[in-house]
Amino acid sequence: MLSNHFVKVALLAALAGFSPVSRGLCEALPAAAAAPADRADDQGVLVLSVAGRQIGTEKFTIRSTRGKVEAEAQIELHIEREGQTFDFQTLPKLVLNADLQPLTYTWTQKGSESSRLEVDFRSTPVKTRYRTVSGDDDQRDFELPKDVVVLDDNVIHHYQLLVNRYRMTAGGAQSFQAFIPQEALPGVVSVEETGAESVEIDGHTETLRHLVVSTELARVDLWVDNQHRLRRVSIPAAQLEAVRKK
Repeated sequence: MLSNHFVKVALLAALAGFSPVSRGLCEALPAAAAAPADRADDQGVLVLSVAGRQIGTEKFTIRSTRGKVEAEAQIELHIEREGQTFDFQTLPKLVLNADLQPLTYTWTQKGSESSRLEVDFRSTPVKTRYRTVSGDDDQRDFELPKDVVVLDDNVIHHYQLLVNRYRMTAGGAQSFQAFIPQEALPGVVSVEETGAESVEIDGHTETLRHLVVSTELARVDLWVDNQHRLRRVSIPAAQLEAVRKK
């Protein structure tokens, strides 16, 4: 959908390689377990780097209110590409119900190029509306399950929500229907915990739990602490690292 999005080129879509699924497959996959999860509110700052070079930050907040969960962020990116410099500010906001099923999603980009994306998951089919950088409107509809997981391009705190969804299951290897709004791409991801590991963060070694998010062509490594808070994210194919500042 966002073919002219320079940030996507710089960071790569973490799940752009996952296999698209047909409407039938989306409907055939079993829904996530309905057991309630202990979902603590969360906030923090993630430092983003590519190939060891810092390129931005993501300041995010996840809060529960009136039976809903609101997750939003302010993402600042400084990108150098082909001798040019691009500064972007993106403002994603995802509203979910108490079971972490998405209700609405908005994404706004400001800076060298501006655009806006809106997704309404409450309707059937799901409706997406994208105001392009040239001012045109791109409107598309999708048949998606109610419990689809939103994992948008370059929005790292969405993986915290995926961790919370995973905690609602029985553990082990679990599959989730997923949707990348900026790519207008549905698919399937799997999540599995591989155990505790010693991980170096900001020069200190910590023992964290390692979860692997995978598709046919992509892998994302997540490390969380004992409070299930996302501490580090690694996307090897993009040489992308995100580390939470304490």
